[in-house]
Amino acid sequence: MTSNNAPSTSKRALGREYAFKFIYKHLLSDFTNEKEDILNDPKSLEVALNMFDQSFHEEDSEHPDNKIDMNVKIFGKQLILGSLRAEGVNSKIIEPYLTNHNLAKVDRMNLAVLLLGVFEILTDKATSPGVFINEYVNLAKKYCPNDSQGFINSILDKVAKDHR
Repeated sequence: MTSNNAPSTSKRALGREYAFKFIYKHLLSDFTNEKEDILNDPKSLEVALNMFDQSFHEEDSEHPDNKIDMNVKIFGKQLILGSLRAEGVNSKIIEPYLTNHNLAKVDRMNLAVLLLGVFEILTDKATSPGVFINEYVNLAKKYCPNDSQGFINSILDKVAKDHR
């Protein structure tokens, strides 16, 4: 997933944040049909991304600087599409590590972080899993419920140890 035009580390973090917000939205029950369309029709992905971009770029008190460059958007789009396509498989990988083995009970923000983290851990073999775990724990600190960091860290660490 890396290339000569890959965004820098901080820009990659922004790309992950962009992907997280998109994935989180599409884990909500109101967007189930849109998610199916995205997976089955590339044009639907572009439409959904364009609509998402409009809201993402709107500045408000919570998001004073939501500007992203094209490399960040390309990286975010790779994460979005890859994570959505691998959601079924990666959900099955995550579930055994849950205390109750029930993915439906996982907070949707936490699930978005886990799906993206597992996707990167399993597909980017050139990067240490610790890098991804750190990135996604930081994302959880910023967006997820207060007790999420340890949960995210634990699940991603176990996935990395058992599946890489």
